[in-house]
Amino acid sequence: MTVPVLLLKKRFNENVDNLIASYASRKSQLYSVEVSDPFKSTGSSGAASPFIKTVFPEIKIAATLERSLNTALGWGWDKVVADIALATHGNGLFSHDVHGSFSAVAGTAIESVVNSYRDKPRRKPDTHSELLSIMPAVSLAGAQETVVERDDAFYIDGHGVEHHIEIKTPKPNYDQMRAAKRRILRLHASQGDKQIRAFVGMPYNPNGRYGQYGWPTTSIFLDLSVDLLVGEEFWNYVGAAADTYDEMLECFYEVGQSRKFELLSLLTKD
Repeated sequence: MTVPVLLLKKRFNENVDNLIASYASRKSQLYSVEVSDPFKSTGSSGAASPFIKTVFPEIKIAATLERSLNTALGWGWDKVVADIALATHGNGLFSHDVHGSFSAVAGTAIESVVNSYRDKPRRKPDTHSELLSIMPAVSLAGAQETVVERDDAFYIDGHGVEHHIEIKTPKPNYDQMRAAKRRILRLHASQGDKQIRAFVGMPYNPNGRYGQYGWPTTSIFLDLSVDLLVGEEFWNYVGAAADTYDEMLECFYEVGQSRKFELLSLLTKD
């Protein structure tokens, strides 16, 4: 079994508990401001939608709950990855610091690669060829650069390959992807001859299970063939099984069914 079902259900239930606790104390206020009066909105961004809210007044609260639960889960995906890695590979950590070093020459080469993505016409990322140009300089004599990079999740598979995972939202901005690719190259350089795989993992595909992932900023910096795993592919890779993603969905479904009425109660004023 690649998915520690009881542990994941416990984590998901805790997220629901936190969501319910955070909304229970301010539900009446939210309802009066965002639901009962479709012509009123707080803040400068504007959230009034009189036509939609007149038809379905609870839609604003439902959308707010979705965002809040998604945020709550976002703070816990690193632990879920570590849980599945531990069950699958016998080891798994979250918030894992990676230490190493490389020559200042290699550091300059890395910055040159990352900065080159801004050139026009844009160069397509190719991590394999980039590392071929960077790695010979890693152990050069002279000034050295000390590296400390933090993995969101880390594990070693049965072949001895170290996995360094950074978890990102499926819709990252330009700077986030630039930093992610820089991190991947620095990890490879700092670990020298070790067998590693450093990549970005995204918990879900915003285009659906069968849609092709295509958020534009991601492909500017990441070599999609080696630097990125998304949704089902990501979870099945960590769990080393074709049904890991489905097992996770089943855990979510069961938690949702058992907490359904508590969650629905947040859509009502009383």
